[in-house]
Amino acid sequence: MALSDNADPEGTSSAPQARPEDSPSKPRPSRARGALAWLFSTIAVIGTLTVAAVLVWQIDAMSVPDRGAFTAPEAYPPDEPAEVLAAFDQDAPAPDLASALPELLSDERFDGDLSAVFADAATGSVLYEQRGSDPLSPASSMKLVSAVAAYEHLGPEYRIETSVVEGADDDTVVLVAGGDITLTVDGQGYYGAGGSLTDLAEQVLEARGGEAPSTVVLDTDIFTDDELAAGVDGNDLPYVARAAPIMIDGGRIGGDQKYFDFYDDPAQAALERFAELLGAPDVGHGTAPEDAGVLGSVHSQPVAGLVDSFVLTSDNGLADAVAFQTALAVEGEMTWDAIDRAHRALLEGFGADTADLVLEDGSGLSERNRMTAEAFSLMLLGAADTLASTVFESMPVAGYSGTLDDRFDGAEDGWGLVRAKTGTLSGVSSLTGSLTTADGNLIVFSLISNEHSNTSAVQDAMDDVTTAVALCGC
Repeated sequence: MALSDNADPEGTSSAPQARPEDSPSKPRPSRARGALAWLFSTIAVIGTLTVAAVLVWQIDAMSVPDRGAFTAPEAYPPDEPAEVLAAFDQDAPAPDLASALPELLSDERFDGDLSAVFADAATGSVLYEQRGSDPLSPASSMKLVSAVAAYEHLGPEYRIETSVVEGADDDTVVLVAGGDITLTVDGQGYYGAGGSLTDLAEQVLEARGGEAPSTVVLDTDIFTDDELAAGVDGNDLPYVARAAPIMIDGGRIGGDQKYFDFYDDPAQAALERFAELLGAPDVGHGTAPEDAGVLGSVHSQPVAGLVDSFVLTSDNGLADAVAFQTALAVEGEMTWDAIDRAHRALLEGFGADTADLVLEDGSGLSERNRMTAEAFSLMLLGAADTLASTVFESMPVAGYSGTLDDRFDGAEDGWGLVRAKTGTLSGVSSLTGSLTTADGNLIVFSLISNEHSNTSAVQDAMDDVTTAVALCGC
């Protein structure tokens, strides 16, 4: 079955990997398409696997936890094996979209501000553009920037560490937050496999000869900013927890739904749960002593698994948490402004004009965010020749997976041809990703609509447009 918007994302092992010594240099906006052809040909093959093959992978993943296991979130094959993703032919002729898109984009359902860019992935050439440089609110398409930036600066194997060190006295230990919001109580949680607080408590007890401390102090000095990004207010709290550098299950109060009740203070909730597991009666807040001895540590899934999750299911808290890790690696601080600077530099490295962009967060939840369809397209074209090319595999597949599982109902011909990141806020809808034409041409695209009257109608229109382009023999 397809992984739905509220399903548990597939997990990977939490075995630690080394943190990168330095962030990579700015990405190069090259257009070498050999890697892209290989990537999408591989995706097409993956799309025809049977259920048995998926089960074999799952069994194998459990047998090699020390390496970690990661798979693209392709649509899980239906009962009858069928081609899910169309094959990409890098030699296919570029379609004449200028003959088709003007009429398609004049659909009366697009009654707001509409920006669109369609580009040939093989050459990088823009095939059609309509107000592509207009800065508009992108909603959750912004998560693609967070995904590409994480791959470029952290790498796919990077994991977030949570540790416990010795305290100021023998009766105190310090839980040092590292920014991981996917912690679990026992190794399995909302995000699948994750750093286990039970395991961490056992490590600490073993290091202390079996003696529980009297007090656990929480050190959250790594995070030094507001709990909510500018443009995000209390009305958005059903969709994200208040930002903190440590959480269990993204701050959710039980349950396995994406949008659920969140703790008002998710860091405090994690502290109290860890103290309970450790057998410590008291908790507090403070800073770890300098050069304190490490008593234990656990790690998150690799970045590849985290990105996979928040792109596929549009998880706001996880996208912001990963963006904070990128900001820390690039700018040396975990702040909203550091996210802006790191992401802005990334986009500039791909040749985008960032003068009018506003990048308030990593999730796209802020209503103040402004992106352009042109910037999205340039980023995806450039990312195709870097480590970040894996982001194409993470995107939902029309009619099959993630946030596109229940889309394209009126455009079934687009199933398996379009894979893209969705974005939705009040009066905002976006769709950014790639599609394969009937001739096998791979097209990178971005559609952003603001100030329209009917979001559902605009989403349907975007589905219809991308499907028509995919089927176009023009």
